[in-house]
Amino acid sequence: MIKLTIAVLATGILAFGASNIISRLGVTDEDAHKSIDRNLLSGKLELIGAYKGKQIPPEERAQAVREMGDYIKAYVSTPEYKTAYVEEWEKDAPKDGNAKLKAAIRKAEKDYKELEKIHETAEAEYKESYGEALKSMKELIAALKDPKHKMHKIYVQSMVGELPGPPTAAFKAQLAKYEETYPGNVEGMLKLRLKAFLALTSDIDFNAKLVKKGSKMVFEDPALEKRSRDWKLCFRAGPETVKAARSYAEQWLKELP
Repeated sequence: MIKLTIAVLATGILAFGASNIISRLGVTDEDAHKSIDRNLLSGKLELIGAYKGKQIPPEERAQAVREMGDYIKAYVSTPEYKTAYVEEWEKDAPKDGNAKLKAAIRKAEKDYKELEKIHETAEAEYKESYGEALKSMKELIAALKDPKHKMHKIYVQSMVGELPGPPTAAFKAQLAKYEETYPGNVEGMLKLRLKAFLALTSDIDFNAKLVKKGSKMVFEDPALEKRSRDWKLCFRAGPETVKAARSYAEQWLKELP
């Protein structure tokens, strides 16, 4: 599935931005889109082009963050992306008889459309057989959709394995728990990630002291050294980029339904 984490904006080094950002960091649209897809569900920072991030001067990183934000927003706001998200969500979400029947109907309708295309271009000798198959599939879809159809129960039992009924308390609880981590639409997922980023960056002390330990720098304060990788990435990004990312996240949250 998919997962955007706005913490990527805070780093100022992801090439999700306008063409000038992409050209400076050498990241393609394809790679950027793949990273957005991965992050929208994982919640982790998978930074494309991170090793090139220092190419952007500190004074330009706030603007880079805004450009990256606009790029991500445009990508995840398309009808195609939202539809793909819901389809993937429905594949992985807990299912009762109602959800299984809905999925069966959707698949039957998709198969019908594909067979229609084949029928349209089929050679004359196959036209009739494809036509009969289309007729049978149309009847099947009608029966699945209509509980009063004489074949409804037979087809549903055959294809779904159970007849749909009122959702049980156990299923409702299972679905609610799933939606806490994976909301049923892109807007819900974005709200989850934006709020998580704002919480993550609410208490960063950019004056925290670093000390050399072996070949690397670590926080002098052991409690800070135990903080998450994402928190440390935001710390390293600096106050200018984090401030810009927080501002962008707050405004985006206001715009979401």
